[in-house]
Amino acid sequence: MKTYVGIDPGSSSGCIAMIATVDGQIRSWYTLEFDKMTTKEWFDELFVLSYKENWFCVLEKVHGMPQMSTVAVSTFMKNVGHIEMALIACNIPFKEVTPQTWMKHYGMKKEKDESKTDWKKRLRELLQRLMPEFKVTNNNADAMLIALYAKEIDR
Repeated sequence: MKTYVGIDPGSSSGCIAMIATVDGQIRSWYTLEFDKMTTKEWFDELFVLSYKENWFCVLEKVHGMPQMSTVAVSTFMKNVGHIEMALIACNIPFKEVTPQTWMKHYGMKKEKDESKTDWKKRLRELLQRLMPEFKVTNNNADAMLIALYAKEIDR
């Protein structure tokens, strides 16, 4: 059994998505959504789960954007630090990948005049096509796509 992990590190809308596989076939999935848990709660869950599986993790490589306030960037990057330390503490190897890299893998690119809402909707629709049985939300779509990406590049 192998578990593929995708992490969208947004502090309020981010998520850790996990896909458990047997012989390359998806058997189950699980998500830890940051807005529904404290840092300690999601760390404790990740810590317990990390002892059971062979893991491959892709962490979305992020940075602050010019339109973000100083407080928003600080909160965002603090969450990234928590995630990195959690992965290290749980002995989960991870690879950082830019959003453009995993999105390009799916042939997805945000159009210049496309609203964030429309762009996120297209990502949700893509995930729903790839995993019709998965309950897609705004918070878990990116992370689950990143977990699928991790599965597909781990050859």
